[in-house]
Amino acid sequence: MKGEEIMGMTDNQYKGFLLNELEDWEEVLEIAREEGAQNTAKKVERQIEKIKKMLEF
Repeated sequence: MKGEEIMGMTDNQYKGFLLNELEDWEEVLEIAREEGAQNTAKKVERQIEKIKKMLEF
């Protein structure tokens, strides 16, 4: 690997990753609400908001 540059994710790849994460967290939120796990739901809602802010680029 000497002399080779390592590229990170493209913007589209990163956005796709975040969208997948968002979908997973939304499923967790639904389960938490169904089970009445209010503290968990609040934490999940904060995580969803963080991801949505990251998607605003």
